[in-house]
Amino acid sequence: MTKLKVGVFLALGIFVLVISVFMLGANKSIFQNSYRISTYFDSVQGLNNGAVVSLAGVKVGNIESIDYDDEKNLVRVVFLLDSNYAKKTKTDSTVEIRTQGALGDKFLYITPGTTGTPIENRGELKSEYGNDIISVLNKRGNESEKIFDTIQNLNKIVKGLADQNKLPSLISKLDQAAGNLNDSSVKIKQALAGNRLEHSMTKMDNILEKIDNGQGTLGALINDRSLHDRLKSLLGAGQKQQQVKSIIKSSVDE
Repeated sequence: MTKLKVGVFLALGIFVLVISVFMLGANKSIFQNSYRISTYFDSVQGLNNGAVVSLAGVKVGNIESIDYDDEKNLVRVVFLLDSNYAKKTKTDSTVEIRTQGALGDKFLYITPGTTGTPIENRGELKSEYGNDIISVLNKRGNESEKIFDTIQNLNKIVKGLADQNKLPSLISKLDQAAGNLNDSSVKIKQALAGNRLEHSMTKMDNILEKIDNGQGTLGALINDRSLHDRLKSLLGAGQKQQQVKSIIKSSVDE
């Protein structure tokens, strides 16, 4: 009888030990009260059973099962959510697959909702595509390959120049070209300013030449003495002041 009791206790101890090891390996608590929540993805991207579930960066559970739903043609992911965080997980919360660590471990990331009601046990949350860099690169596919190809090509060009000792020479030439471009810009600005000044002086010379040749009213006033005398005789008559103004205005216009 004593041996039987010892055997029973030993069996129970081994059973508890095995269960404890299993729960610890899956990051689960034996006495934790959890909600069973499901979500659906087009692809789980390497997500595994037992992976961490986090709510705004806080660990709140683990993945229980991953299987394919033939009716929806989607991958169904069921995870256990700590009941203490159920009230913080709203029905409008979203779930996405993210990557963490240098090894690229996958986990579920829950974005808290704002307007929904708290999720209930065996509820379902909407899924979204991950926003981390690895997920974005996986989603873009061909575009990501083009970026990496371009980087590799640039690396080959730089490496080739370095191997041929042409890189220092190229940098020196680029620096020299930038300096020449700056000098040219200054000279162009100076030339434009000089051209404007020369153009203004030319116009002034033309005006003075016309006046000296007696062209226009102002030229006639300066070069024709009789016209000057007639204008002088008009200055004393108040009723002819308008005529004087007209003559002056005409002179300015011409």
